[in-house]
Amino acid sequence: MKNKAFGCIYSLCIGAVALAQTVNAELAAENIPNVERLSAPYSENLLYVHDGDFESIVAGKVVLLDVAASSHNYKGALDAAQFPSFIASKRKDELYVAETFYSRGTRGERTDVLTIYDKYSLKPVAEIPLPGGKRGMTVTHRYTMQLIDDDKYLLLFNFTPAASIMLIDLQSREILNEVFIPGCSLAYPTGERGFSSLCGNGSMFSAQFDKKGRVTHQEKLQPFFSVAKDPLFDKPVYVGANAYFPSYKGQLYPVDLSGKTPQPKTPWSLLSAEEETANWRPGGWQIATVDDEGLIYVLMHKDGLDGSHKGGGSEVWVYEPSTQKRLKKITLRNWGVSVEVTGGKTQYLVVTNADMQLDVYKANSGEWLKMIGDVAAMPFSLHAIR
Repeated sequence: MKNKAFGCIYSLCIGAVALAQTVNAELAAENIPNVERLSAPYSENLLYVHDGDFESIVAGKVVLLDVAASSHNYKGALDAAQFPSFIASKRKDELYVAETFYSRGTRGERTDVLTIYDKYSLKPVAEIPLPGGKRGMTVTHRYTMQLIDDDKYLLLFNFTPAASIMLIDLQSREILNEVFIPGCSLAYPTGERGFSSLCGNGSMFSAQFDKKGRVTHQEKLQPFFSVAKDPLFDKPVYVGANAYFPSYKGQLYPVDLSGKTPQPKTPWSLLSAEEETANWRPGGWQIATVDDEGLIYVLMHKDGLDGSHKGGGSEVWVYEPSTQKRLKKITLRNWGVSVEVTGGKTQYLVVTNADMQLDVYKANSGEWLKMIGDVAAMPFSLHAIR
């Protein structure tokens, strides 16, 4: 009996080895390294998720995510190190990351570069050195770096703590100019080839360039809002050439940035009298966004107070800016921190929730669809494809 049992076991082992050899023989050798390319053009359901990752800042990244897919949402990622800035070109097959490296990882000689990535392979294709060790290193913020003039030029915010805006020619890959903006910060595309910055006294500074990067106009406005009584969030949304700045207490400040000089317009309230009494206020990190129709989505919370402006919100309110009317409220399944709306025929509202996961809703109805988890450690900034 023992020999018979041993014979059965021996036969099974021989069969398993033969099967394994057959299976192995059918597998083709894989090329290493192997870089696949994403399909062109991008689906409008894709979203860039900028992960600052406070727990591993030297290894931040930007993830490309398909929010509509039922599975395999994660499409790829590119490196973005040390409090980086990120922006995607709408007119070129390029992605831009301003990032910082140290020769010893977390210390040593500092090197700042603007890294240019291929949009479909997500591989770096070029670098532009950034001199002076003065690139503005902040938590992920879309207005630390912007594209202007049909994506021919790039604006980059510097802070050492002297503040300036650097103009980079993306065709020649060279730095053309640097404009100092004392008391002001960030870059909001303005006019044909220029920018505006928000200033600490409630005003704005603006500058325009010619094609060679020379300053043709610069001006500083008189203050148009009260920093002490009701500050503005520094993250506006654009509808056409109009930038809409929410205030801490629920006002919306339109600024026409179509010309060489910003033109602030009359602010209007996001709140009814009852909501104002209940201290409803905007809050979060990326607190507002805009969809393909130009509707503005704002993340809101009740019982607001001084200091609650970064806390997030339980609802998203949707406004038609031309009529200054609220169209609907979307009650969130989970507390939200950042919001974005994808483009295309079916638009999705994507919300970074308090657990740093992504909730996906139908933008038109507010219906919660799913949660996409663990794609990024801290997905504070979301960038739609549009």
